[in-house]
Amino acid sequence: MSGIARILATALTVLTLGSAAAMADDDKIMVFGGDTYASGTTTVLNQDSPRNAFVAGATARLDGSVGRDALLAGARVRSNASVNGDLYAAGFSVKIDGTVAGDLSAAGADIEIGPRAAVSGNARLAAGSVEINAPIAGSLLVGSGDLTLNAAVSGDVRIMGDEIAFGPDAAIGGALTYYAPDEVAIPDTVIAADKVTFRKLTPKPASEEAPEPEVVSDTTVVASFISMLVFMLALATVFLLLAPQRTEAARARLITRPFASLGYGFVALSTLFGAVPLALMTLIAIPLIPFVILATAALWTLAYLLAVYALSWWLVTSIRPLKTSLVNRLLAIAGGLVLMSLLHYLPFFGWIANIIVVLLGFGAMAALCGHGMMARRARRKADVVETPPPHPPAAATADPTDPPDEPPRA
Repeated sequence: MSGIARILATALTVLTLGSAAAMADDDKIMVFGGDTYASGTTTVLNQDSPRNAFVAGATARLDGSVGRDALLAGARVRSNASVNGDLYAAGFSVKIDGTVAGDLSAAGADIEIGPRAAVSGNARLAAGSVEINAPIAGSLLVGSGDLTLNAAVSGDVRIMGDEIAFGPDAAIGGALTYYAPDEVAIPDTVIAADKVTFRKLTPKPASEEAPEPEVVSDTTVVASFISMLVFMLALATVFLLLAPQRTEAARARLITRPFASLGYGFVALSTLFGAVPLALMTLIAIPLIPFVILATAALWTLAYLLAVYALSWWLVTSIRPLKTSLVNRLLAIAGGLVLMSLLHYLPFFGWIANIIVVLLGFGAMAALCGHGMMARRARRKADVVETPPPHPPAAATADPTDPPDEPPRA
């Protein structure tokens, strides 16, 4: 499987989990069509699942056996029960301590397969750090920064990593192909030397005539995507908790008037981009250019996140009305972020779709700010008490009984 295909498979897994878990009530378990769905902040699925199991949450733990496939997603993922089908796990920290009758596919920053686990099929792992202490009956495909293999693998093994180490219980029944910056000393107890193929990970020096593109490992791409997802969800949490009314007002504005938001967004983004050449022309404002660039980047991120939230929540609630809770909204945002990331792989149309999303977010924020300024101006005018202008003193009327003195006549 190619690196891009692995990334797409992981992203689709997270998207499926987010959509399925969002349809369940908060911190509850739902059984639908024989499948079991569990979602919440800390989710523990204790009951057995006769068919498939979907578990999502900040902490997602599987303690009940699964009759078919299991899909787990969260920041902290644990699988302690037997899965009679395939197991898909995605999270920041992933630990597998149960048996898997089918294939295992996992992605995260840290992956550990404990000694109580066992994989009867193939294993596909992508993480910054991977530790394998349980036997794998099929093949093993790993992309990681650091890998420690301390168990038997019956099939072929293909590894891409910076640091590769083998424990005393490591054994490979098939062929080994590994990509690394330097060749690794592999004991004969692990695999015979004639079954090992080493390929240098770093690219050859680029020539001046035909420069070669820089080789980026799958681990770097997956880790970057997970880091971006965690950062965007944390940023969304801050705004949903600290500014819920403004966030909801901007979301409602975007959904109710999308074309107006698109137009306002084009004007707002053009204004920000036009501020840089204008500052260069005035000379005196040149020191402000870095601040304008930083403000543009920050507003771009906020606009993108706002539009993804608005569109994802509208799509999910159109399928089924949901309780407006923090967990449900974050799950919808996670699914939207994954979907928008997948659109990057579509030539031209993916770029256009992402630009439209950013413009929608910019327009909603600009309209909200404009209405806020107009409301404050109206309040200030209402607070001003108009006092009438002072009247001039009344002219003195002549008294016929007492005429004014006249100057003496000559």
